[in-house]
Amino acid sequence: MRVTVVYGFDSGQLANRFLNRLKSGEVPGVKAHLHRGSDSVAAVYSLTAKDGFDATCSQLDDLAATLGGREITP
Repeated sequence: MRVTVVYGFDSGQLANRFLNRLKSGEVPGVKAHLHRGSDSVAAVYSLTAKDGFDATCSQLDDLAATLGGREITP
């Protein structure tokens, strides 16, 4: 299953820092791009947990929080 999570930031600079960290592979298996402007980022990954739990979303949340970001997925 493909999952998309969108994160909002207070500035485009913070959003780009988050985007660059994702593109560098800090959270494996995640592809990311700017989403509807310069201050939000969409992270896309495949849910692959076979035991019922996948830590990818938690890792994304933690990384975004270090840059003042928050999940804004509707």
